[in-house]
Amino acid sequence: MRLTTLPALMLAASLVAPCSAWAQTPEEADTLREEIARLRAELESLEARLGKMETGTVRAQTSQPAEPAVETRSETQVAWKGAPQFSSSEGFTFDPRGRLQLDMNSISRPEGMEAPLGWAADVRRAYLGVDGTLGGGFGYRLELDFASGSAQFTDAWLSFERGPLTLTLGHHRITTLDDMTSDLETSFLERAGFTQAFGFERRLGLSATYEKGDLQLSAGMFSDDLETLGTADVRANSYSFDTRLVFMPKFGDTRLHLGGSFHHRELNDLTQTVQYRARPGARTTDMRFVDTDSFDATAETGYGLEFAVLHGPFHGAAEGFWQHVETPGTPDPLFFGAYGEIGYVFAGGKARGYEDGAFTSIKPTRGLDKGGWGAWQVNVRYDWLDLNHGAVVGGRQQTWGASLVWVPVERVKFLANYLRVDVAGTPILAGTRDDYAADVFGLRAQYEF
Repeated sequence: MRLTTLPALMLAASLVAPCSAWAQTPEEADTLREEIARLRAELESLEARLGKMETGTVRAQTSQPAEPAVETRSETQVAWKGAPQFSSSEGFTFDPRGRLQLDMNSISRPEGMEAPLGWAADVRRAYLGVDGTLGGGFGYRLELDFASGSAQFTDAWLSFERGPLTLTLGHHRITTLDDMTSDLETSFLERAGFTQAFGFERRLGLSATYEKGDLQLSAGMFSDDLETLGTADVRANSYSFDTRLVFMPKFGDTRLHLGGSFHHRELNDLTQTVQYRARPGARTTDMRFVDTDSFDATAETGYGLEFAVLHGPFHGAAEGFWQHVETPGTPDPLFFGAYGEIGYVFAGGKARGYEDGAFTSIKPTRGLDKGGWGAWQVNVRYDWLDLNHGAVVGGRQQTWGASLVWVPVERVKFLANYLRVDVAGTPILAGTRDDYAADVFGLRAQYEF
């Protein structure tokens, strides 16, 4: 048992009181005081020895080698962004993704035309897929669209990123601003007429993208889309080369977008015919007011120009695209399409987003989940498509449109648009006329994760 100074003094005091009372003569008192002094000296000596022993024990404990650290395994982290997203410290991620778009359209029927028009509803898109990273700079995405009733590949690729350079191998595309902007973030239900008519689509190939500062350059070689490549009776020896250059400087609160794209495709034995056509701003009908029908071709070359500006809640965009077609034995036709649009976020949301050379989403600052009314945006657009040139007569179509977008909470979007479609010089006759007009009204409900 360890004795400290305080217990020792208490012991001495307990001895002094009774002994002093017992002592009767001065000699006896002196004897007692000497005895108490001796006891105090012994107690102090004992306490000193105990203190040295304790110090030695501490030193012995601290001199022992530390136990080796136990290596801890990385734990999987789970975050929620519309769906569970999994990640680990080694750089592995697994993110489920999907989208659902439900459309309803009404297309007026020009007088004298027999066509499947009027009211119709459709599941425009129903995507399910995953993407993520594999560590070491590798990434992946696999996505299928079930809207048609059977699974069709959309994005299916493996990427490798090192600094400003990204290599992508698989089913993907390099096209224009309007087409590279996700269908989740378009201002209208459907993209511009030339985007539909000139067959922009994902194809199987290898591409490289270099992005540094305000500059982005993409280039790739492609074969054909996976659906065509899976057709047993088609020789898939066609190929195309695509490239796109974007300059996207920012001046204060203003973002500027200047871009250009180039496309060349050799058809070879894949097919000896091409066909360019476009729906009237609604996918719920198979009717096309402008249509070149099929004609012989050996190759096609397209080139486009892009412009966009974003400033606060305002955005503007314009594009033009020329499609030159090489035909055997006849003059080569040149087709053209263009559009211009402006939009304004007027309540409850931040400006339209922009990233990596394309428009992104509108984020509500006060959604219904936070006591607000969500984000609202209004847009107007003019769209022109000319499929007439020389011996090829496909018609000319111009469209005036207005749309209203509501984002009540993040990842949910409602869109309504009205289009006035005017057609001239088309072989798709309405009675005895080759010029007519149609009114198109469309609604969309959308959810994505």
